[in-house]
Amino acid sequence: MSKHNFPAPLAVLCIACCATLLPLGAAAQKPLEKDTLARVRNISTVTVTGRQNRTATSAAPLFNLGADKINRFSITDVGNAVKRLPGVNLRDYGGAGGLKTVSVRGLGAAHTAVVYDGVTLSDARNGEIDLSRYSIDNLSNITLRVGDNDDIFQPARSSASAASLFFTTAPATGDDSLHLTAKARAGSFGYASPYIKVTKGFGEKWAANISADFMRADNRYPFRLRNGNTYTIEHRKNSKARALNTEANITFAPRAGSSLTTKLYYYDSRRQLPGPVIYYNDENREKLTERTAFWQSTYRMSFSPTVAFQANAKFNWDASLYSDVNGKYPGGKLNQNYYQREAYASAVALWTPLQGWSLTYAADYAYNSLSSNLPTENHPWRNSVLQSLGARWKNRHLTVTARALGSIYRNGSRSGDAAQNATRLSPSASLSYRPIAGRNLFLRLSYKSIFRMPTFNECYFYHYGSPDVKPENTDQFNAGVTWQWSPAAWLNSLTLTGDAYISNVKDKIVAVPYNMFIWTVVNLGKVRGRGADLTLSADFVPSKGHSVLFAANYSYQRMEPRTNPGSADYGKQVAYVPRHSGGASLSYENPWVNIAANFTATSARFTSNENLPQTRLGGYADTGAAIYRPFRLGRYTIEGRFDILNIFNRQYEVIARYPMPGRSFRATVKFEF
Repeated sequence: MSKHNFPAPLAVLCIACCATLLPLGAAAQKPLEKDTLARVRNISTVTVTGRQNRTATSAAPLFNLGADKINRFSITDVGNAVKRLPGVNLRDYGGAGGLKTVSVRGLGAAHTAVVYDGVTLSDARNGEIDLSRYSIDNLSNITLRVGDNDDIFQPARSSASAASLFFTTAPATGDDSLHLTAKARAGSFGYASPYIKVTKGFGEKWAANISADFMRADNRYPFRLRNGNTYTIEHRKNSKARALNTEANITFAPRAGSSLTTKLYYYDSRRQLPGPVIYYNDENREKLTERTAFWQSTYRMSFSPTVAFQANAKFNWDASLYSDVNGKYPGGKLNQNYYQREAYASAVALWTPLQGWSLTYAADYAYNSLSSNLPTENHPWRNSVLQSLGARWKNRHLTVTARALGSIYRNGSRSGDAAQNATRLSPSASLSYRPIAGRNLFLRLSYKSIFRMPTFNECYFYHYGSPDVKPENTDQFNAGVTWQWSPAAWLNSLTLTGDAYISNVKDKIVAVPYNMFIWTVVNLGKVRGRGADLTLSADFVPSKGHSVLFAANYSYQRMEPRTNPGSADYGKQVAYVPRHSGGASLSYENPWVNIAANFTATSARFTSNENLPQTRLGGYADTGAAIYRPFRLGRYTIEGRFDILNIFNRQYEVIARYPMPGRSFRATVKFEF
């Protein structure tokens, strides 16, 4: 048995889950009234609704996609959902199941935290979270927060990034009856994806749900290859993908104001890697197997109307197994296996001593380690201690929030030099002002200073990483406005938001060539960012039985390297950041058949900071549409849906030499009871 691998990660998670639940089961002897149980079980639902209302009053930019919009706007996966949010750049390597990472306001994927049901996901090796690992069918809410807002009752780690993407799943609630949701999808390029979810309550204190989502695709889609004045039609090869995503959620509510939620999660993906398109050579035999298993628990307790407590615990195991069959390797094959482990714990206390005042303190600890089968492996590890002290004051017109995040990172390695330790104090402040009582007009102003630690790859990767690299430091300033209006019965709501921002990044981590064969990571750069985000949403009810939902956004991003005025990239646009991007979504529900349409567009980008003409990637527009109709048969609900993606069959690339699929189709049947 390898000392770097856990043979049965799921068994470890189950044991940890039982160890968490058993002590509380003994304390839950007093029965609850059914109305009390209903209030307890709906705690999570109330929290989600509150987040949707806070999009207007938030002191920092906050954008939300609730379950209703996810369903009505013909959103087919998590990546498709996230790119509907303003200021977001989605890196997509093409095809179902392909790698998808997100960057906000041009700062890079490592500056964006992904928070899954209140606990931050992590990847100490790469610093990026692959969004394709998470099922859109399990999500009831997606929220993007830039900076820190007035929601101060959160773990310290949730505030340790420039931006945060919150994924919220539907809580494990329900009566003692069994509830089932099943979906079957099929589409172009060999795509098929069944999904099932079962929910059940057990007595007055327990509820659970379990879900499984499987996806397979051949991804052998055609694309046009230009070589001088000649065009040929090629097909993506070595692109098959298989992925299984399963999770179980357990809720235990011993009494009013107290709840324990536990999640068990497992992901298994096997992908062929097509690689970039290369002239006259389309052979590629690279494969990647990824497995992730984690357990996390959250305990919430309200001791009184003025004191609340929250604790989180998590253990995560991750394996990334890469292989390449090629005659240039000894034995004809290369195998590189990486294993990550994380142990995480957090405690948060909230105190409201006076009307309008709230104080919070959070303390988080995380241990990360990395090992592999490479002979050059350093076997690094990292201890992280984060502490956050926050305060909020609010009245009818004004909300003021301040937070100080103290971060301590201690690095070590079993061999070679360890990365540098780091200690930082990162302040943030935000303000929301309502100038006219009773009017939904809100002005906001926010500032955040934050930094990101170098990843294990940036510190240790052979012939690339450097243990001397320092953290990146970022300062963000934002000013914005939100206006909501409901003038008539036929117009439920009209919401406009506008934000302008400036960001400054110091000690930018970049890779530079040391010689012809070796690159090394150094702190070389400064980047200045300026931009604006605009959104519009409207909910119309033109007549009884008819409903129209519309949303649109536009983002301008100017990200400039500012390191050396004499360098070739000074004042140019940072690689892969578009200056202009945006989109629109429309849904029309009626008594006959519901219709949805969406449109996203991105201006030209460059694959290098020097913005050379030969590195230019053209802009693109992607249009999709769907028709769907639910039917009620007693206590059963059946929904049929048909989606068309990339209607106009536009060929484009998000990443250079990785062509995206053209026109494709998907059919879905959903069954619920």
